Amino acid sequence: MVIRKTMEDYAMRENSEHGYSRGMAFKEMNNMNTPWREVLHLGKRVVWSKGHCVQFGRALYFLERGKVRLTHQNLEGVEKILWYIRGGCLFGETPFFDPMPAESYFSCVTDCIAYEFTQEALKEINTARPDLIINLLESMSRKLRILSNQASSLYLDNVLVRTCKFLAQRLQPGSDPLKAELGMSRQEMASLLGVHRISLYKVLRQQEENGMFGPFTRDNITILQPEVFFKLVES
Repeated sequence: MVIRKTMEDYAMRENSEHGYSRGMAFKEMNNMNTPWREVLHLGKRVVWSKGHCVQFGRALYFLERGKVRLTHQNLEGVEKILWYIRGGCLFGETPFFDPMPAESYFSCVTDCIAYEFTQEALKEINTARPDLIINLLESMSRKLRILSNQASSLYLDNVLVRTCKFLAQRLQPGSDPLKAELGMSRQEMASLLGVHRISLYKVLRQQEENGMFGPFTRDNITILQPEVFFKLVES
């Protein structure tokens, strides 16, 4: 009962106008552009295998099925995962609208099915379905908010708070005790949180010893002290 009440309170605050974005720094995106399914006939269907790196050109992509990852790479080859996108979302907006060379790339976490839209197709959509352009702008704003919150969290939050915010976006509804499903390796999780894998492991192990986390596996983490956990998420 305590777990359910705590989760309900958190969900209400997260969905409120004031609290909506507080935990979004490390949120996976899905189904942000589902109305675009109505114009898939204007795009070119493409199929990618797991591990495929999407080559950016002057094309906008709609992910019909699967999961892709956006990674930034600097000149020294150091990489930082920015976000994950699931089905029902557009991606590749920046290189589509900005011809400058991209310093980031998308890679397929799973086998994927997508649709490729050219600039000519977008002009046709703009004329026939201006509501879809509004939807595109809304999702771009959402991504900008996520990146802004991620940058703030990387600067202001310690590793434990970042970890809790990450886990809060991956809670399994109805789980008792409360569990968060990771859906990625420890290395990927560390990259997304902007920490070294060993630092992340130390935080997880320390909180297991402190009693907030139960034994954790590759796939999930058990949260034994939800009230303490949610206070950290909202800090």
